[in-house]
Amino acid sequence: MLKVQDYISETEIVLKKHKEYEIMKHPKWYFIELPKFRKKKPDVENRLEQWLLFIDDCNKEGIEMAENKNQTLKEARGVMNYLTGDAEVRRLAELRERWAYDRARDLKLADQKGIKKGEKRGKKEGIKEAQLEIAKKLLKMGKDMDEIMLITSLSVKEINNLKCFI
Repeated sequence: MLKVQDYISETEIVLKKHKEYEIMKHPKWYFIELPKFRKKKPDVENRLEQWLLFIDDCNKEGIEMAENKNQTLKEARGVMNYLTGDAEVRRLAELRERWAYDRARDLKLADQKGIKKGEKRGKKEGIKEAQLEIAKKLLKMGKDMDEIMLITSLSVKEINNLKCFI
């Protein structure tokens, strides 16, 4: 493409009429020509060349050596294989991800429902306990059964069972 020997070329943004003025000092554009890169022996110690081997995906031996030197590159290969794997592998991975998501959601909902049920049950038990305590006090005061039933909303049987504890 470019009439230069190197496989990588650097450029900067400059004004059209006044080429001596750079518009931006920091951003630079790099042109990487893979056909030129393929002709040279890549340096697997160089991180840029490790990634170029990965992007080019032609030199399997070079890619393997680069992955051994660069853990991030190895992880990128795993992600790429996941994303570009055959349809059945992708489908199974998606199903596995959906199952994990659904399971986490269901456990969270079950936990929330369990807490709500527990709170309701606890409130009912607390109310019942309070009713029984009030009924005991009313029995000690000598109030009749109808009055105690009216005040506490307890049944005759429940009030009679309390008489044993007084």
